[in-house]
Amino acid sequence: MRYTTVFLLCLVWQIAIAEEHWQKPEYIVQSFLEVALGSEFGGAKEIVHKWVKPVRILVTHQVGDEALHETLLDAHIAHLILITGHDIKRVQRAEQANVRLFFTRESLLIPLIKQHSGEASAAHERGAICLAGFRTNVADEIASASIYIPVDRARQKAKLLACIVEELTQVMGLPRDSDRVYPSVFNDKTPDDLLTGLDDILLRVLYDPRMRAGLNRKQVLNVTPDIVKDLDRQGLIKNAAFRVRKQGALYRYYQ
Repeated sequence: MRYTTVFLLCLVWQIAIAEEHWQKPEYIVQSFLEVALGSEFGGAKEIVHKWVKPVRILVTHQVGDEALHETLLDAHIAHLILITGHDIKRVQRAEQANVRLFFTRESLLIPLIKQHSGEASAAHERGAICLAGFRTNVADEIASASIYIPVDRARQKAKLLACIVEELTQVMGLPRDSDRVYPSVFNDKTPDDLLTGLDDILLRVLYDPRMRAGLNRKQVLNVTPDIVKDLDRQGLIKNAAFRVRKQGALYRYYQ
């Protein structure tokens, strides 16, 4: 019993430390700067991009298991709606859509990217398990996006679920991966395939009305601390890790 008690106390202490580092306001602010500004491949302005108009997603299936893919996708869409409060729906016709999501196969990937996103986007593929990108309007609001998931490649790497989660989340306006942000789906060196408590908070920061599309780094640094302070006051940071698991239906499929 003595050893069991000591082990449990140590485990609780370690968990407290692991949770504490990302719950600090300064860490959240820095993490937001890391994943929200710029782009994955460089060259983009370091400003905030987000959706203002409703998000309308058209899914194209070029492989089997359609029901499974749509179940996973719908669960993640529902989770994003809960976190951001944004209007996100799937549609059935191309003219209704501003997001195209392709469940495809590796052999079709490059021609598909060239067709829908252009030659320059195809050059960024470089063996990525899955990839996505968005376009903005003159107000720096996200106007359209494309997501490509080569299912055979993703399954080979046991990353199908991770692809659905990360790519759709990134086209909401958090486009960059960073090893400095942990725990997060935006960190390629961590095992997180589903949204973490930190990811929940970063999305809430992005979709706070005070975080406007087009804000630069200096402006983001001015507004983010107040947003984080309000989230903390509401208890949303303290309970984020628990909440994201309770609300995220994908956790039931993952476990």
